[in-house]
Amino acid sequence: MHVIVFGAGALGRIYGAHLASAGVQVSFVVRPSRLSETYAFVVEQVNGDKRRDAVEHPRRIEAIPEDATLVLLAVRFDQLDRLRQNEDDPLAEALRKGPAVPLVVLTPLLPPQLAALERAVGRRVVSAMPGVAGYVDDVDDRGVVRYWSTGIASTLLDDDASGPAHSLSRDTLEVLARRLTNGGLPTRFEPDVASLNAASTVSFFPLIAAIDAGSGIDGVLHDKDLLETALAASRECEALAKKLGKVAPWAHVLTRFVGPYTLKPGVALARRLAPETVRFVERHFGPKLHAQHLAMGESIRALGREQGLDMPQLDHLMERLGRS
Repeated sequence: MHVIVFGAGALGRIYGAHLASAGVQVSFVVRPSRLSETYAFVVEQVNGDKRRDAVEHPRRIEAIPEDATLVLLAVRFDQLDRLRQNEDDPLAEALRKGPAVPLVVLTPLLPPQLAALERAVGRRVVSAMPGVAGYVDDVDDRGVVRYWSTGIASTLLDDDASGPAHSLSRDTLEVLARRLTNGGLPTRFEPDVASLNAASTVSFFPLIAAIDAGSGIDGVLHDKDLLETALAASRECEALAKKLGKVAPWAHVLTRFVGPYTLKPGVALARRLAPETVRFVERHFGPKLHAQHLAMGESIRALGREQGLDMPQLDHLMERLGRS
């Protein structure tokens, strides 16, 4: 099995390193400017087993090779959103030039972006919901990836999109699931992962947008208008999420936890008991991914209009985000 990880950010490195630890041949498609880099990809688990995995000499490649067994797509949401306007985007061309092997997208997508990706590559895409979250713990991309993984949050692969039983696609993806599980990332097939991704992403988007607009958690906590807008927009987005599908249990718990009387003490408690978690949230959802948040927010607004929902608080939140 030769797995191609398309994108070598935190998520791509986590999955690539775990597959490599399970004996899978892994290559990483990177930008031309990064082909000459030689540093190792190191990933460390913050919780649980606190395992450490490393790909000491990552194979960095510019294009998907003909011997690829499958592709794990781990690029930003805004990069995939561009496919809606341009199906000949360089990303689409790079994916089309490779062999027609199963394409698993690790990036949680909304319906318009998933449809655009499938049109661009000319085949069905397998939606996945990652069971890990992590960040690069350094000032540049050469740092160690620190990540969280729990047994209750398995990586999910869309059952229907994986193909019928005993098909080449399904057999390949079942091998992938076993390899990931053996490599420390429990993986299973689940129905309606695409809608689960969409509903879960929509439900907690206002919290992400607020952290970006406030340049961090403290910026949200000390800005009454931003905090109240984010909480009100969360209620609007929760109503939209219910129309899109089932919300993942972890996202449901997160949105239920956040409120005007729980957020500040919750953050204070997290800073005392698990300070790295707060640092992760600010890095993972902060201004570094501003373009992604803008693209995601505009798509959510459009979905709300399609569903006939009035979302004035989300509109105001997006105005704040646009000015930040």
